[in-house]
Amino acid sequence: MLKPIYRGGLLLPECQLWFDPRKRKPFAVVSHAHGDHVANHDCYLATPETIALIRVRNGNAMADRGRALSYGEVYLGKGYRLSFYPAGHVLGSAMAYLETDAGETFLYTGDFKTRQGLAAEAIDVPQADTLVMETTFGRAEYVFPSFEETCARIHDFCDRALAAGSTPVLLAYSLGKAQEVLKILELRPQALMVHKAIAPLNQVYSAYGVVMPDTRPLDFLNMRDCIVVMPPAVLKKMPRKDCLVAMVSGWGMDGSAKYRYGVDEVLPLSDHADFPDLLQFVDQVAPKTVYATHGYEQAFAATLRGRGYTAWSLAQNDQLELNL
Repeated sequence: MLKPIYRGGLLLPECQLWFDPRKRKPFAVVSHAHGDHVANHDCYLATPETIALIRVRNGNAMADRGRALSYGEVYLGKGYRLSFYPAGHVLGSAMAYLETDAGETFLYTGDFKTRQGLAAEAIDVPQADTLVMETTFGRAEYVFPSFEETCARIHDFCDRALAAGSTPVLLAYSLGKAQEVLKILELRPQALMVHKAIAPLNQVYSAYGVVMPDTRPLDFLNMRDCIVVMPPAVLKKMPRKDCLVAMVSGWGMDGSAKYRYGVDEVLPLSDHADFPDLLQFVDQVAPKTVYATHGYEQAFAATLRGRGYTAWSLAQNDQLELNL
């Protein structure tokens, strides 16, 4: 059985293959273009969409070292075959599926979302013997509202702000969340104003078939009658007068979230899976062994053991339950 280990990224020793390492490696698999999954590797495998996003965010030199592997294509490594499946997280996000010459199968999810959104490919879930999965929202209290309900809440927030003579400001990370929010808002009559970190990423989305709405550059002096979408880090630079501010995050399920973010409201739209979706995902993969990583990994692994799975946190710091 394949046994992965965590060393600042996932290492599969049997294949000498790294997945999303945070430090430079001679060769690695990069699941998507978020900064905590990308490093300045000598060479890496990623989807064409991810490489295009890295080109915008990290520059040509890093992008040029990427080797594009489209969904469904096969990379032949030493003793294994690797392919990508859509992860549903952001444009180009990929789960890495590996089959060894001995017939063992392995799935690394990276970040993933099982619910269909508007700005990322729908997830495609293969079965595998060994599963390494992210568990950001791996506790039972994290149950997101339906996508339709969350969209309605976003529109309601904008309507209330505009009716009060305020500018609705939606804080969304520049890659993935911002594009999802813009797609939700695209049919509204108000002009959409975005930060400069978002606009070039929108162009990549449109080039790969997720056509983004027209937007204006963010201008703090001329936001009236617009809807503003910008990264959370920009908030400290923005004049708050006549603005109503919402953070767009799955952490909105926490009652204290609006105080933690310093905003008027938190809208629980996430690009990760919630707790029930994580459980359903494991059942779909039907693995013999599960390793949980990121978020509530120990708690989620314990939940899986209670459901009959062999499951551990990737850090291997689980506390075993004793039936006394």
